[in-house]
Amino acid sequence: MIRNASQNVIGISEKNPHYFQYKGKEILLITSAEHYGAVISKNFDYVKYFDALIKYGLNYTRIYPGAIIEPEGMWLSEDTMAPPSEGLIVPWARSDVEGYITGGNKFDLDKWDIEYFERLRDFLKEAQKRDIIVEICFFNCMNARYWDYSPLNHNANIQKIGTCDNIGFQTLEDAPLVREQLKYIQKIIVETNEFDNIIYEFVDEPTLVLTPSHKVYQWISKMIDAAIETEDKLPKKHILAQQLEIGVDFAPDDRIALIVTQYILISSRQIGGVPALVNSYGYNKPIELNETAYVPSWYDREHTAISRLESWEFMVGGGAGFNQLNGYFVVSNPSGENENNKKILNGLKNLREFLESFEYIKMTRDNDTFRNISIGSSVNMISEKGRQYAIYIHHSFPNSGGMGSFYEPSYGEYEPEITLRLEKGEYKIIFINPENLDILREEKITSGGGDIKIICPFHKLDLAVKIIAI
Repeated sequence: MIRNASQNVIGISEKNPHYFQYKGKEILLITSAEHYGAVISKNFDYVKYFDALIKYGLNYTRIYPGAIIEPEGMWLSEDTMAPPSEGLIVPWARSDVEGYITGGNKFDLDKWDIEYFERLRDFLKEAQKRDIIVEICFFNCMNARYWDYSPLNHNANIQKIGTCDNIGFQTLEDAPLVREQLKYIQKIIVETNEFDNIIYEFVDEPTLVLTPSHKVYQWISKMIDAAIETEDKLPKKHILAQQLEIGVDFAPDDRIALIVTQYILISSRQIGGVPALVNSYGYNKPIELNETAYVPSWYDREHTAISRLESWEFMVGGGAGFNQLNGYFVVSNPSGENENNKKILNGLKNLREFLESFEYIKMTRDNDTFRNISIGSSVNMISEKGRQYAIYIHHSFPNSGGMGSFYEPSYGEYEPEITLRLEKGEYKIIFINPENLDILREEKITSGGGDIKIICPFHKLDLAVKIIAI
């Protein structure tokens, strides 16, 4: 059975299992988060970062706690997941032995770094002050390009633990390594149990490097058991999450309360966006899209539209959480100040305002009400049938270029006719520009319980529709 989160800890809504609740109230998790290195990059000012998020009403971030380190310049010239050696801090203390790959001493896996855990707890405390939820993801797939940088690699620690290759890292085959992986998870859980604002996620992209799926599944399953055993002895119980990917699907597993997805389409082995909603909504668990194409690394053109298309489609389609992976938050600019980023953050703020204008906790993904649209487009919606409907329409094409799928905006002059099957009654229908929440048109309609045709107002890319019974 799924464990219920402790009182006030972020958990699953008692009113609707597709959403979260926190401190006794339902919440949506919407953000544009830095590249998960806010804690391990010790020169990163996370207070300025948090203040930038709450300025736009954003309430969620993610971290990798230290098992994964990326090479400098791998994605961007400045990146929180690739701090220089003097700026790197991880759970394990440095030894007296020189030879870490980026400089400085190797790590001692028998000694925890007190300064690191003080920083981690302070990070969580500052986030909790601002009601920002932190998703702690223990591992990502161990890409060959950064396996040598992990403190768990035999060349990076004085115990010579981790003699396997990057594929073996995600299996149970290297027993000494597995013991250290479990100790790491257990230590993070013990050190963070006091906080209400955390979710534990196990592995991002578990089969992306083509580790045999049955071996990855067994490895993750062992970690889940260890996490549960550890937390069962502690005061607070937290949500456990695992990403859905081809070959590894913990969505039906009662130990996992949150289904994680990444990217909008099946990209390589990732299953995210609407396909994930279609596949997994029936499990009656919250589903989040917690990673998108990495701006400005993987998509260096105009960002505002792609962020809006991805986030609005997923959340208005029934998602519980969304994160736009954001490379503008870095040590030299922790608040991410630039014009592109302001547009991204403001677009997500608009999405949250739109959804919170409904009693969304009473709504679920709706595959029946929408019947047809006169031109090609993507349409998703949630509803409480007969009372309230939220619809998002956009015109775009999937683009699998770069490192992750995204939508290529298809600007035009659109004024489509949509066919809806509404419950019998009187309704107010409001057409909204998602870019700025301007009302394009508002009118009253009457449904006899059958199909009703409605002409949408002119728009160039996308359109939000709000229908309320009167």
